[in-house]
Amino acid sequence: MLDRTKYMGSSDAAPSCGVSPFASPLDVYLAKRGEPTEIDTFPIRFGNHNESLVLDEFTRETGIELTDFQKHFRHPEFDFIGATIDARSVDWQTTNISTGRATTTAAIVEAKTTSLYYDELPDHITIQVQEQLACAGLQLAFVPVLMRGRDLKIFEVEADEDLQQMILECMARLWLRVQEGDPPPAVSQADVKRLFPKDDGAKIVADPTLVKAAKKLRQVKATIATLSDQKAVLETAIQGEMGEHAVLTDIEGRVLATWKNTKPSKRFDNKAFKAAMPEVYKEFVTTTNGSRRFVLKGEKP
Repeated sequence: MLDRTKYMGSSDAAPSCGVSPFASPLDVYLAKRGEPTEIDTFPIRFGNHNESLVLDEFTRETGIELTDFQKHFRHPEFDFIGATIDARSVDWQTTNISTGRATTTAAIVEAKTTSLYYDELPDHITIQVQEQLACAGLQLAFVPVLMRGRDLKIFEVEADEDLQQMILECMARLWLRVQEGDPPPAVSQADVKRLFPKDDGAKIVADPTLVKAAKKLRQVKATIATLSDQKAVLETAIQGEMGEHAVLTDIEGRVLATWKNTKPSKRFDNKAFKAAMPEVYKEFVTTTNGSRRFVLKGEKP
């Protein structure tokens, strides 16, 4: 198995471009720097398990035979950028109607599994496949997607040289940061917490931009608090009228709201265990590092 810390792969393409719903540029940076990442989650295992099924169904639907399963390619110009494809189609010939000239064609096939339904291929998958096409030097890709466990839809992606160049440049810039130990800017709360898990106790003087941001944040928090109060008042009024009824409908029978009991659950009684078996409790108590808590100070808007 290839060491993913030594190169940029196709799954790094969308995060490098800032369009992945699952990872940020910082996630890729830290993974390449050797920080442990979640690569064995159930959705990933489920997708890997379904890969052969989706590829088989692709052949069944199209009649196109597949080869080169899990073949790895490296980009001819950027040798630190590579791609491992799910499969490649067996070469087939197409004939241009106007010229009568026969052309040999091959395509990448990238299998996907999702609980969602796509009318169009999401950007993060398109970018992944464009990166694969750039590395493999091919002009066409098929993306069979198993959606909601029952619908198979096959998308076609044609090579786009301009888009590929943009993707490769984004990946190259991020790889340079990895080599120089220069983390990319945070783009989410999760990023900020990973970059700065501890404070040093020092003060920093806000510039005008930060002062403006803090003032705007106070206004936003005040608006949220007001809306939260309104939400509580409206929920109380509706629940008060529903009483013991589980479902609220309009005159035409459309469901407006439900208020039902959840299923009973079992929870470990930490306090009772500590009281009953204090010595055993001590043996299993561990100390965790405190987390940073952000508190906005100053006058209310």
